[in-house]
Amino acid sequence: MKQLITILLTFIFWTSINSYAEENNHDNNEMDHSNHEMDHSNHEMDNEKITLQEGSIDPNGILLTVTVEGMVCDFCAQAIQKVFLKKEEVAGITVDLDNQNVIIALKEDTNITDNIIEDLFINAGYNVSEINREKL
Repeated sequence: MKQLITILLTFIFWTSINSYAEENNHDNNEMDHSNHEMDHSNHEMDNEKITLQEGSIDPNGILLTVTVEGMVCDFCAQAIQKVFLKKEEVAGITVDLDNQNVIIALKEDTNITDNIIEDLFINAGYNVSEINREKL
């Protein structure tokens, strides 16, 4: 009987967390791409201090910093990592939940357009507010 109650409470707990995440973080995924402009200017980053959670930095690649709205938990971070690591252009990635940004390291002589980046985030349930690029 105790096991049944424990299982039931665990199920209720996880479904309530999932519902909360869907209602509060993933409902704002509609974006008007036709009128949406982003700041694509280069911002200097100290590459020496960047440590990626997955993969590596290609010293001849491009480093993207994407400001994202709606990331609140490790599951968000893991989902984003999975999506981008499937792209052959991506050498590595790190998700910073505290600062609401994602750093994506691209391989040498590769690129991902801003529209594709936006679409990948939107399909994952997040809004992009800014994309910055730096050629390494």
